[in-house]
Amino acid sequence: MRKIFEKINALLEKEKGTIFKEHGGRIRICLIYPNLYPIGISNLGFQTVYRLFNQRKDIVCERVFLPKDIEDYKKYPLVSFESKTPIYAFDILAFSLCFENDYPSILKILELGKVPYYSFQRNFNHPLVIAGGVLCFTNPEPVAQIFDIIFIGEAEGLIDKFIEVYKFVKNNSYEEDFKENLKREVLKLDGFYVPEAYEEIHDAHGKLIGRQPVWNNASEKIKRVYCKEFTKKFSFSQIITQEAVFSNMFLVETMRGCPFSCRFCLVGHVYKPVRKANIEDLKSKIEELKPFQAGLIAPSITAYKELKELLKISDVELSFTSLRADKSTIEILKTLALRKTVTLAPEAGTDRLRRIIKKEISENDLLLIAQELNETELEILKLYFMIGLPFEKDEEIDEIVNLIKKIRSVFQRKITASVSIFVPKPFTPFQWHRMEKYEIVKEKLKKLKKDTLQIKGFKLVHEVPKYSYMEGYFAKAPRKAISVIERLSKGENFWHFFDEIQDSLYEIKSFNDYLPWDFIEHEGLSKEALWKEYEKAIAIACQTDNI
Repeated sequence: MRKIFEKINALLEKEKGTIFKEHGGRIRICLIYPNLYPIGISNLGFQTVYRLFNQRKDIVCERVFLPKDIEDYKKYPLVSFESKTPIYAFDILAFSLCFENDYPSILKILELGKVPYYSFQRNFNHPLVIAGGVLCFTNPEPVAQIFDIIFIGEAEGLIDKFIEVYKFVKNNSYEEDFKENLKREVLKLDGFYVPEAYEEIHDAHGKLIGRQPVWNNASEKIKRVYCKEFTKKFSFSQIITQEAVFSNMFLVETMRGCPFSCRFCLVGHVYKPVRKANIEDLKSKIEELKPFQAGLIAPSITAYKELKELLKISDVELSFTSLRADKSTIEILKTLALRKTVTLAPEAGTDRLRRIIKKEISENDLLLIAQELNETELEILKLYFMIGLPFEKDEEIDEIVNLIKKIRSVFQRKITASVSIFVPKPFTPFQWHRMEKYEIVKEKLKKLKKDTLQIKGFKLVHEVPKYSYMEGYFAKAPRKAISVIERLSKGENFWHFFDEIQDSLYEIKSFNDYLPWDFIEHEGLSKEALWKEYEKAIAIACQTDNI
């Protein structure tokens, strides 16, 4: 154990903002991120939940991540960072689920912690195992059988309600009845899902055609809960460390959701309504946390109207996935002059395909912005593309290369392009669409690499296809996916059973098909409205094909 403790302590010594509490008389929660420490500690949602739990005097919340050296835990149970307590000794294990490909690590962590995988295997002596995060209010079904309770919505609107119910039931139950009583009680509230209270319905061929409650008080639909007071309750880093992706920087969430709602984008749909942090409160938080540098977080930072005002504050950096490349972006270019890197996300190589995915920017806009950036001191321009998009033509891969060459002609310094593979996501207009076949994607990537090889000062990187197809399978899968997750957790290669699941990846669904996540209700996001958006994309594709 000494070696394990030394590794944890080495990470703790680099942290600022860690919360230590005595366990006595408090509800003991172990907050778990199912990936390595640098990835988990960089997640703003994870850090926010850590702070929200610990703000309560009746809770002690500590953390666990997937260990880098799993071999260290062959003889010893997985322990929390703060007090080195074995995770099986906590009252609650709370998983933060943000990326589908982390699913196998949930089982690895439970195994290392000496906790049974599935809710039906655990009794009153085991911790309550719960989950929250964006995957829980999109499609939690692949991992549903692991958890006792799943939070359907944003933590700010659910944590206090859950703890109050937990305490009430705890004080009024026998130990052996507590878990079932708690589950039945939370089912009365919006935003809580008890998987064992429901069962899937299949037809004679094994196809999923619905789900039904098997507990009397279980509602057919579960409402997603969101933070209505976001203007003042925006997220910010609790812990600052050099081990995070943004080293020694505290992150501040300026906006939740995105007003542009591109048809492929999960964030633009499931975080509705779009909410923006109050400018004066943001300023106060940035001043409060000085001398640390602030990183401003938003899905589309240029949609935050007061961005210029925030950038006037010293020691503030932009931290975002990309700038939305439209004419309005030019207005903030002068404030970006000292930045080393800016990312633009054309997504596709043609105006036609950008119209289909509702990325309403033109090639002319992109070239104008690249030219303006060339007049700044910017060192690296990053571009972000997707391939395998719905209704993509083979020649549109050539047009990605042509667009890069055109941008190269107006931006004279270093350019890199990152290429990902389109994955259809729940609660987006493309949730009914399929992934492109692996063999075709492989050829498209090969062509992109070959055709961009001679572009001077340019570098192309792309996602590993295996991980994109894993993500695609888990994003839309029903409960039977748990068998795949279990095999992956034991070290089996995804390609070994790709033939077993590829049909589900390549199937195009109809409006009348039952989708595993149809039981979740998002305010202002109906299935009918999403289908209309999908039909618009189809119409644009048909129209442009006939021109």
